[in-house]
Amino acid sequence: MRNKATIALFIVTFIWGWTFVWLKQALEASKMYSTTDNTTAVSLIFVCIRFGLAACFLPLFVKKARVNIKDFAVWKDGFILALFMLGGFVFQMIGLDGITPAVSAFLTSLYVIFTALIVVIWKKYVPTYTILFGVLLATFGAGYIQGPPGLHFDLAEWLTVLCALLFAGHIIATDVVTKRSSPIAVTFTSILLAALICFFVSIVYVSLNPGELQIIGLLTDSKFLIPLILTAVFGTFIALTLVNYFQKLLDPVRASVLYALEPVWATILAIGFGMEKFTLWLILGGSALVVGNIIAEIGSYKTVK
Repeated sequence: MRNKATIALFIVTFIWGWTFVWLKQALEASKMYSTTDNTTAVSLIFVCIRFGLAACFLPLFVKKARVNIKDFAVWKDGFILALFMLGGFVFQMIGLDGITPAVSAFLTSLYVIFTALIVVIWKKYVPTYTILFGVLLATFGAGYIQGPPGLHFDLAEWLTVLCALLFAGHIIATDVVTKRSSPIAVTFTSILLAALICFFVSIVYVSLNPGELQIIGLLTDSKFLIPLILTAVFGTFIALTLVNYFQKLLDPVRASVLYALEPVWATILAIGFGMEKFTLWLILGGSALVVGNIIAEIGSYKTVK
């Protein structure tokens, strides 16, 4: 089962690498239907439908998603996860409009560093030299991924870093709530609640900004719709189901090493689709970030009080 779990998470990293390309394709397709450069409305609608579709698929194909959904605790815990998840994905997509899929993927992978640091602070551990070295290496990689720092690190990058911080919070919260609630049931309630919250936020935003987006035209354009469906089915429904079922069979360090492949796949795919240029800065910064993540994650399991 351990080998199957390794293969499953390997597939997950490949799928998640693709999602950065799909998100970028959807954003590019949306530009002809928007009267401004603001991608907030597009991001809210995309995330809303993405989670909405996944929420429909999960109880239909995964029996455990229908278990314990009458339990109030499952919905309370799902709401907590939904806030972290929703914020992370919305900020990620808004930030992606200003950077390439590869850079977005590498910066998003900072959630590994943030998770390790949150655990150290929360559990009141003394950080080891391993964690500190990993943090410094990853910080160096993030700063140099698009060239010397200060030249390129702008709002898009900072929004993506914020997205990584929210994903780290989601990981910590998931670890807490899945110990007291059904993991699959909480996955369903969190995805459904994220879709509903995003739906209401979208209505409010569009009402306050009328005429900013041609919604009907956008949702009937295959260049936007196909990436949206692919992200919902593969990036959310299939990937999250595999993670919830198989990750528990692997130790956290091995899982984190596998997850570090996500930005690597995103880079390879982005270069293949002409969305990313092959540069030494990308390789240098990206490699430092990935290795720093892995080192910090390993160090987080060697901390002492």
